[in-house]
Amino acid sequence: MKYFIILFLSLFLFNITKANETIFTCKPVYAAVQTETGTFYEETLEEMDEEAGLLSVVPISKFSIRNDGFFYKNNPVRRFEYLKTYNEIMSDEEISPKIINAVNEIEEAASVLDKKLGEKNLKTFYLPYLNYSQDGKLLSSSIKRISINTRNNFTSEITIPSHSIDGVSLYYFLRKCNGEGIKVDFEPAFNKALS
Repeated sequence: MKYFIILFLSLFLFNITKANETIFTCKPVYAAVQTETGTFYEETLEEMDEEAGLLSVVPISKFSIRNDGFFYKNNPVRRFEYLKTYNEIMSDEEISPKIINAVNEIEEAASVLDKKLGEKNLKTFYLPYLNYSQDGKLLSSSIKRISINTRNNFTSEITIPSHSIDGVSLYYFLRKCNGEGIKVDFEPAFNKALS
């Protein structure tokens, strides 16, 4: 009987936790890369090259909105990772100056790109993205700037690797998310959560 009560309580608590979470799935509709030499390649779903399609290898991303924040994942083997606002990155004393400098550079360049693409109503987050081997060795790192257009459910993601990968120094993805408008509340107040 004791086992049954513990099982029941754990299932009940799991369901309560899940009830406070909204997950959006976002599929890529536009992709672009910039190489170290400055060349730029872009692709839309309508213009996708079937043989060497960039969009065909861009992962679907997921966003999880919870009472304790906004989370992201773009790989089924990774866990959801907490997204930080620009101000959280700048005020975090544990983040290296190298990451802070990279975020400042990304923010400056990204605002120009967002205007060029007509992106408005953006809520922007950052994610220092680290890839480890199974034995815990750091394989690669990058900084992601993820902007969410709260009116039309598009997300814009800029990824800058710390070292170019196959000659690529910047990745840009535009994704369309499922569901109703993504609501992100930044009103400062005691015990205020994202919604």
